Amino acid sequence: MNKFLYFRTVDDEANDGVTGLKTNAPSSFMFPADTLTAMQPTADAVLTLYFKPALLHGHSAGSVRDTVNLAVNQGDHFEVMEAITAAVNEGPHSDGFIVIADDLATTDALASPPDGPAANTVVAPKYIHQSITACSAITVNNPSGGYGVHEHYEVLDVGTGDSGDNCGELSIYIPAQAVLIEGAMIPVEKASTDHGLLALNYHSATVAFDSAAAGTEWIGAGSTGTASIPDADADLDGTAGVVGKAVHSGSIAKIARGSAATYISLHAQEDLSSMGGTPKMGVYVKWVGGAGIAYTQA
Repeated sequence: MNKFLYFRTVDDEANDGVTGLKTNAPSSFMFPADTLTAMQPTADAVLTLYFKPALLHGHSAGSVRDTVNLAVNQGDHFEVMEAITAAVNEGPHSDGFIVIADDLATTDALASPPDGPAANTVVAPKYIHQSITACSAITVNNPSGGYGVHEHYEVLDVGTGDSGDNCGELSIYIPAQAVLIEGAMIPVEKASTDHGLLALNYHSATVAFDSAAAGTEWIGAGSTGTASIPDADADLDGTAGVVGKAVHSGSIAKIARGSAATYISLHAQEDLSSMGGTPKMGVYVKWVGGAGIAYTQA
């Protein structure tokens, strides 16, 4: 049996289908249960549910996800996640329709009284667990072929290589005609040796690990107009590096990529051939255009 998870953010039935109409923030939505990919606390009193895109059909959605934010009592994220999981895995007598969070407090009067009340009726909101206090937001990506404003964040394992080599590349590429808005590098785990200076390049084709980096430097000490903030390379050095010390694209102008696809890679700014440990760099990119597309690196 297929199962579906139902959510509603409005408290008056008369507004259901009006608030958020034809936008990516519908007032109510029902997701197939098997498209739920993850749940995580995103604030002290917020639990975010992630779903495979419900409406983006016919193209690769890349890293795009639909989301639902549930307001929960602080400290009860675990209990709510447990209740949702139990409901999804409920036995054969389930009818398949699972209300996770419904803020409805007033029903709309029916035109035909024999089928229901002739006047508005006060009802109690319904939640899968008592620690849910509201369905705060539903975000459903529009069926627009994936075009819009996109963000991608990925933690890359940094490979060893000579100075000037490609030592890490995002697992998605950005389709042609995109405009790069901003980006950043964030050291996540330092090397065990005193190596690790990196810049971020964009280019029009994938480049193999430990091969000469291609494209144009976007973020780093040598970026055009020294626009990076700070004006420095990201550093995974086991002594001098600082976990979490981000380098942002800063004031550099937006970059129109035209007919070229965009691949994003880490560019070694020093000899990393003897770098030790398991260094990791977080890479953030924001752009306007088509959704990112997963691919296999050269």
